[in-house]
Amino acid sequence: MPVCTHVLADRLLVRDWPNGLPWQDAAPEWLGNERHLLPAVLRLDQLDDTQHEEIARCLAVETASAILIRSDLSADALARRLARHVTVTLADDSPALLRFADPGVFIHLLWVLPLPHLASLCDGTSGWWVPHHDLWHELQFRDRPEAVWSRLDEAQSIALTHVGLVNDTLATLPAVPDLKQLWRCSQEINQWLCVAQSEFGLACASDCVAFARHGCLLGEGFTGHPKLAPYLHEAATNPGLYAEASALLEESDWDNVIDDIEQMNRKREVS
Repeated sequence: MPVCTHVLADRLLVRDWPNGLPWQDAAPEWLGNERHLLPAVLRLDQLDDTQHEEIARCLAVETASAILIRSDLSADALARRLARHVTVTLADDSPALLRFADPGVFIHLLWVLPLPHLASLCDGTSGWWVPHHDLWHELQFRDRPEAVWSRLDEAQSIALTHVGLVNDTLATLPAVPDLKQLWRCSQEINQWLCVAQSEFGLACASDCVAFARHGCLLGEGFTGHPKLAPYLHEAATNPGLYAEASALLEESDWDNVIDDIEQMNRKREVS
């Protein structure tokens, strides 16, 4: 395990961890009734030997459900700082719950949030480790800008609301173990999700995920292909149709789609 001082976890994700651990909730008073949905912090030097062994086992699984932090702060002080960030204001002035203690969310905040927001979130810490593909990746956040926790702009707000769909899409694609490559792929998925919603009126999650997957694998030409276009245009008024219909296509159909798109791209290059 990395040389860290604290464990940060989303309460929902550690419900099966051992009882009796001295968690400090990162919960503002006005969200006190939602503690089961919010982050909690554990300082490792407050644990006895048995608890250390239990935590080590929980963190040794293939996809750990917590984040590791290095900080000089007590668990209570770090929890109070993190509690300021459990919500963020979107472009329309609405608050959004920010599940930054979920490793599957936090890993995307590194490309979704602007650097001043990351500096604010990581205030009081000197190192973070996030699990990804059975490895712990260290994030030290050197040369931080001035910390700011202000309203997100429209593009950032959209990207944040897309994080769940981005993860759903990533699950359908070949694994991306490298973090920088993951961020590039995630940003591309986010762009395809924006196209799905703004240009084709897709609102159903399964349709959006299928669209983003096809965009990443096939490129721009798939939206007008006769095998897919009819389902795509009907899905705006028949939610789920695009995902269901495209999933039923045979392998030979997909081979034809790929061949047609490649031919179309070659013609564009020549012209």
